[in-house]
Amino acid sequence: MVDMELLCRLTESFGVPGHEKEIASLMAERFKRLGYKTEIDRFGNVIARAPHCRPKPLMLGAHMDEIGMLVKFINEKGFLRFVKIGGIDNRVLVNQRVVIQTDKGKIYGVIGNKPPHMQKPEDMKVAIDNKSLFIDIGAKDRKEAERMGVKIGDPISFDVSTKVLNGKLVTGKALDDRVGCYVLLELAKRVKNRNVVLVGTAQEEVSTFGKGAMIAAYNLEPSTFIAIDTSIAGDHPEMAEDEGVVRLGKGPAICMVEAGGRGNFADSKLTKTCMAVSKKAKIPTQLEVIEGGATDAASVYGERGGIPSIAICVPTRYVHSNVAVCAISDIEKTIDYLEKLVAELA
Repeated sequence: MVDMELLCRLTESFGVPGHEKEIASLMAERFKRLGYKTEIDRFGNVIARAPHCRPKPLMLGAHMDEIGMLVKFINEKGFLRFVKIGGIDNRVLVNQRVVIQTDKGKIYGVIGNKPPHMQKPEDMKVAIDNKSLFIDIGAKDRKEAERMGVKIGDPISFDVSTKVLNGKLVTGKALDDRVGCYVLLELAKRVKNRNVVLVGTAQEEVSTFGKGAMIAAYNLEPSTFIAIDTSIAGDHPEMAEDEGVVRLGKGPAICMVEAGGRGNFADSKLTKTCMAVSKKAKIPTQLEVIEGGATDAASVYGERGGIPSIAICVPTRYVHSNVAVCAISDIEKTIDYLEKLVAELA
């Protein structure tokens, strides 16, 4: 059974790239409670070593950061301009509620837009450039906004609560990759006696390939790396049958090629092991190759002369939005599958 209370805490925690302190603290506290030797490194990664961790451990990682924004400018009327952090479709932004993390605490706001009554027909046919959007925090002018604590560079996240759909699916912000963080924490209960190190990685969303995972892998020198992330589920009307082959409810996806080969090429021996474990354990898995997007595996496989790496992903609809959707059964299957895979590799 998925612990929905924990999953909701993870998805609703603040963690814009470079500002993962809240989610990192939650992850670290949970790992410590399970008996892992835990630290948060200088870059912001949460490093959790199993009690029997030895040199050359198996490393499993899930990135903690989420897509978001940063305050770019405060105008004289107290409205905020922002820049996007991570891959966000501009169509997602209009009229959303947001939360801004300031030195004085969290401030809530909304992304404003001209109402349809005042728009020309041609205006409503195109996505609004994010440079034209603004955030309303209720300030009467710039000085009041600054007194509230807002300054240039403050991080911004979507203000969205997590919900269950029809008792089978879960939807919310930051499922990419808080669902991976959840899997990692649940897996920690089952692999304590293995030679493993579990890592909540930082700043995956803001580089060609993840920054935090690269640094952690260099320092930890693992024998093998498994990225736990989300894959793009194509089982909805907007996507063609051959455009997104992964489906909800069909088990975790084994990602063989990322970013059209610019990302990770999954190690061939490791891929065969993944498939063999799936067959032996009778846990269904899906295979995918993707042209766009990559996981932390892409940044780890080239470290220390080459670290065999692969991504095991929870199928997710509407990735990189504030309403991503994944199946509860896939979360459970991913945890079960990874437990068997860890037993084979560590």
